[in-house]
Amino acid sequence: MDRLRRNRWLLTPIISWQARRLAKKTGMNQDDAWQEVRKTTHPEEEAFRQNRQV
Repeated sequence: MDRLRRNRWLLTPIISWQARRLAKKTGMNQDDAWQEVRKTTHPEEEAFRQNRQV
């Protein structure tokens, strides 16, 4: 388990669990599933996601 995934499990276990179930059900990457669940459960963070420097 990489560092990012481990930190997500520690800091947001409910979202991580939901993302794991979604990834298993749909076959998508767990990181992508985590982002989808986060977008669904916290829509108010959309402005932060759009302004994020990658």
